[in-house]
Amino acid sequence: MATLITTRARARVNYGRWIADCPRPYCANAMRLTPGQAAFHCGGEGGCQLVAEVEWPADAVGIWAALVERPVPGTRNWYPDDHAEAVRLGLPHGQTAAELRDETREYEGVA
Repeated sequence: MATLITTRARARVNYGRWIADCPRPYCANAMRLTPGQAAFHCGGEGGCQLVAEVEWPADAVGIWAALVERPVPGTRNWYPDDHAEAVRLGLPHGQTAAELRDETREYEGVA
């Protein structure tokens, strides 16, 4: 039977797809999400079977719209504020849709 815990799975964008990392300590699994999905289930091969609520950013639609403007899917990434992986790797986190668009213009050389 799956276990429901109070820790939430935080939605993020990875290579142009919404995912969430399993919030259970020591589980390194991540699962693909459907926009607006309410529950995270750490299933599949290697999954710990944990079930948790999904925490979505307040402006998920705007974030997604800003990211799909990027022509290269591998550059469509977004982390919520203070996401452990982003902090550890020194990557941007908690960006707004406007900040994502500015970043796209900067890297694409568009004025």
